[in-house]
Amino acid sequence: MEASEKFCPVCKNKNERYAIMCIHCGEKLVESSTGMARTTRNTGGIFTDSAKIPETLINKALIPEDGIAVYAAGTLKPYYLHVKKEIIIGRKFEDSTENFLDLSGLDGFNLGLSRRHVMIRKAETGYEITDLSSTNGTWMDDERLVPERPYHLKNGAQLRIGRLRLLIVHHSVGEPSAK
Repeated sequence: MEASEKFCPVCKNKNERYAIMCIHCGEKLVESSTGMARTTRNTGGIFTDSAKIPETLINKALIPEDGIAVYAAGTLKPYYLHVKKEIIIGRKFEDSTENFLDLSGLDGFNLGLSRRHVMIRKAETGYEITDLSSTNGTWMDDERLVPERPYHLKNGAQLRIGRLRLLIVHHSVGEPSAK
């Protein structure tokens, strides 16, 4: 008996039988030539093809003037965050602060999200993002970030933290919010 569908090894969603790439997260569905099981510690070369999160249906009027909107791949509801100084994105742990976005509910552990994965901080020219020496790395628009080094976070940046894809939207500096 042949399977009528394939399940993605990363996001675990169903795809059509002959699909070669997951329609939900962009992961390749073909068998690995190395035979090595994919884990969160060997994600470095897997995502060579960019699986972008579409920017359709984004309502910039809902984004706080002093904050950001975080859209996670495979979910419908964005996170709207006020960023007073900085915010940490990761998985909840005992010492989590109020300036913390917990993505545990998105299967963060299995997608390679560290407890303290990235920090987004207000800067004079907008926002900066810093990988906090995460185990499984951070990519912005398909470029791997060097840990502990701040990078300018442009509006509409596509992030991959571990194997979780995010779209970050904020108001550009000097741009009035749409009301």
